[in-house]
Amino acid sequence: MLDVRFVPANIKDYQAIVVIDVLRATTTMVTAISNGAQFLVPVETVEQARSYRQDGFLLCGERGGVKPEDFDLGNSPLEYTKDVVKDKKLVITTTNGTKALAKAREHSKNIILGAFVNFSKTLEYIKKFDDILFVCSGNDGEESFEDTQVAGAFIEKLVSLKEYELSDSALISLNFWESVKMPTFTGKHSRVLKAYGFEDDIIFSQQLDIFNTVVIYDGEKVIKGE
Repeated sequence: MLDVRFVPANIKDYQAIVVIDVLRATTTMVTAISNGAQFLVPVETVEQARSYRQDGFLLCGERGGVKPEDFDLGNSPLEYTKDVVKDKKLVITTTNGTKALAKAREHSKNIILGAFVNFSKTLEYIKKFDDILFVCSGNDGEESFEDTQVAGAFIEKLVSLKEYELSDSALISLNFWESVKMPTFTGKHSRVLKAYGFEDDIIFSQQLDIFNTVVIYDGEKVIKGE
């Protein structure tokens, strides 16, 4: 079974859950791990993140797209370069993505971060599972035009490899992706990010296979998958 949640609600137990927040949390976390970060601890609140500072963590994330004033890094993947994050411990909180990870943790032992920047490596990893739920982080409780594209792209590739039952939401995502055929980020959140000056983040997040890394969440930390 392939299934999709367009927002992180009504999640059920699945063999594997792929959490998607392509603009920008999962793209950013994949970038951090690919560039040598030890791990990231996703937390739900800014206050929780601040409590990690005394332990030598870099404080990372955003609220409403903007980096909290006392944080080290925002939620732009372009900030997470090797010279900044290599061998570092990071704590991250974002408006939507880290909350989706927290909800997914309750329903699967196999949680994978979904993005375009490491798409092929992630596909190779998840194709071993028979039951996969794609959880789109959405935008403040509303559906995400961009996250749905990522889910649809994975579904298109998976059904070309073997036979799956598709839920209605999986069919919607698949048909949507087949209509756009390539990453096309023009939804509400893309427009907000562009207004904030993050157009380069949008361009970066649309790119396929910049990294050859699969990134997973073990329930405590976001780490490189084997």
